[in-house]
Amino acid sequence: MDTQDYLRELAQVNRNGFGFLLAFGVTWGVAAVVGWRLGDRAGAYAALFQGMVGVPLGLLLTWLVAEGPRPTDPALGSLSVYLAAGQLLALPLAAVLVATGRHTLAVATLATMLAVHFVPYAWLYATPVYLVVGGLVAVGTAVLVATTTRRASTGPVVCALVSSTLVLGAVAALVTT
Repeated sequence: MDTQDYLRELAQVNRNGFGFLLAFGVTWGVAAVVGWRLGDRAGAYAALFQGMVGVPLGLLLTWLVAEGPRPTDPALGSLSVYLAAGQLLALPLAAVLVATGRHTLAVATLATMLAVHFVPYAWLYATPVYLVVGGLVAVGTAVLVATTTRRASTGPVVCALVSSTLVLGAVAALVTT
């Protein structure tokens, strides 16, 4: 199987990553609700740790909607792991921002890292969904941070932006499979 065949089969089997888009749409949504209900600090911590629920939920949803077994290619399988793990490099900075009370910047850092993380998935699944979702999250986060006031609770709004964009991306991924 050549690379293009592998990528086509991966996109088909995984439904263009629908499970992970939906799972993280839900977990970012929970972080938004936590931020609105319990305050910016709690919301920032929820955003920081939402991946602990998002990854297993994404794996479960992917398994539930999979259209057959995942194709195998050791090199591209390793690349997928690196793509998934790369965003973890932002966690130390986000943790420092949360710990020092810069909750909006912590959430904005996580949202921006997610947007950057999505770019290679446009290639992996051969769909523009990831470029559109990543672009909307990046630009939306920048606009929200730029227009915030000192009293505004922007972190939960950023979480809600990410959540809604991911859920819409999940729908687009599913219907374009």
